Amino acid sequence: MSKISFGVRVPNSGPLTSVANITRAAEEAEQMGFDSIFLHDHVVWSTEMHRHHISSGAHEALVDDQSADFYEALTTVGYLAAKTSRVQIGVACLVMPTRNPIYAAKQLATLDHLTNGRLIAGVGLGSKASKESSEFDVFGVPFSARARMTDEYIDAMRAIWEQPLASYCGRHIEFKDAEIFPKPLQKPGPPVWVGGWTDAAAKRTGRVGDGWVPGWLSPAEMARGAEIVRDTAAEMGRDPEAITIAVEKLTVIDRDHDAAMARAIPTVKTSSNTYERDVDQIQFALDRHIFGSVEAVRQRVGEFVEAGVTHFELKFIYPTMDELTRQMELWAEEIIPLYR
Repeated sequence: MSKISFGVRVPNSGPLTSVANITRAAEEAEQMGFDSIFLHDHVVWSTEMHRHHISSGAHEALVDDQSADFYEALTTVGYLAAKTSRVQIGVACLVMPTRNPIYAAKQLATLDHLTNGRLIAGVGLGSKASKESSEFDVFGVPFSARARMTDEYIDAMRAIWEQPLASYCGRHIEFKDAEIFPKPLQKPGPPVWVGGWTDAAAKRTGRVGDGWVPGWLSPAEMARGAEIVRDTAAEMGRDPEAITIAVEKLTVIDRDHDAAMARAIPTVKTSSNTYERDVDQIQFALDRHIFGSVEAVRQRVGEFVEAGVTHFELKFIYPTMDELTRQMELWAEEIIPLYR
């Protein structure tokens, strides 16, 4: 069996976001034996999205006078590179159509050195949250072009990472003989993980990705998507087994199952209409995320592993930082050792 690894989303957005809390979550995750820490990305955010799209923290932590703080992902990776020494540091995922790929390639190459080769570069088209916060409008990005732009931007970044004099010609980006250094520490570049839960995202991963990191998919849906990734990779002459199958999951773990569910459900309900997939029924979320007692979490993790998942990015639901610490400790004691 492939190594199973576990990462923690740090609060670079949400009701508990702060430099101190980002630092605490990252340092504690490393100390407890997690394999990675992750941030997510939006440049434009809104007060409405802050209150209804909770990717870290919990519904109970919202208060009326909070601003919609969202710490920029790549800047924060550089900060956390100096605060940690072992864990991989990933972004899941950069809203790629809003990033200049020439500049992003240089930033990511620099970060690969600052992290000493611990960087994971997740990329995505932009989610429903991007649309509802008017992020594409602010950047002047046509929503309908986001898939083509993402494909070109990945190729353009790889050209910069791999070619001494980099050239690329596409519909949305073009440059010639660009001498851009440093080249990444990881060769040929940091692993590019593709976000998105659709068949198109799975196929994109098979074509150009080093990993696939969808969110709202059940174990059965993950198994089907992983097969699409592998089949597409084989068609492209790539090694299917070299591609990481990851998941991004909301999670609550507790000794008591009912207590875990009571913690999870209010936040899921708050965010029910702001994810990529509308949550019309709470059972839809329960079938796709990881909530419950230690025994229930073990079972659900096993179901995803059986479906082909080898990496879990965990988005804990927590109203306080002490509660995050408690849940991470429980996960580190009861779940991680099963896969070591």
